[in-house]
Amino acid sequence: MAFAINKTAAFITLNTFADSRVALIKGMHDAGYTLETARGVVIEWACNKTGAAFNVNEKSGKVTLDSGHKKYEAAKTTVRDVMHMMAGTTRRAAGAKKEADPVAVAMRALSHLTPAQLRKVLAAF
Repeated sequence: MAFAINKTAAFITLNTFADSRVALIKGMHDAGYTLETARGVVIEWACNKTGAAFNVNEKSGKVTLDSGHKKYEAAKTTVRDVMHMMAGTTRRAAGAKKEADPVAVAMRALSHLTPAQLRKVLAAF
């Protein structure tokens, strides 16, 4: 069986996919959630979608995934992907190694020196 190639249909599908991030962010904003406040409701939704379980802390009300549940990994992946979409990034970009700022590295190293060691270093310049 041969399939006809329909570039127009493919573009419509790709445009829908590309617009989904914008629709997600706008929809969550319209529902009153921000990136900082949405994690709990995303966890509840992901657990409902994957069949995993979640816990609600009695004191803080914080929603967390039940790490002992057999569907934990599926829910965790779903939550992570949705939160990355809301943040405007991807798993690959979020996990990519960032180049260290050489000035920050030097300042961090200097901050661990004693005053006497610091005077020696500064005298060398």
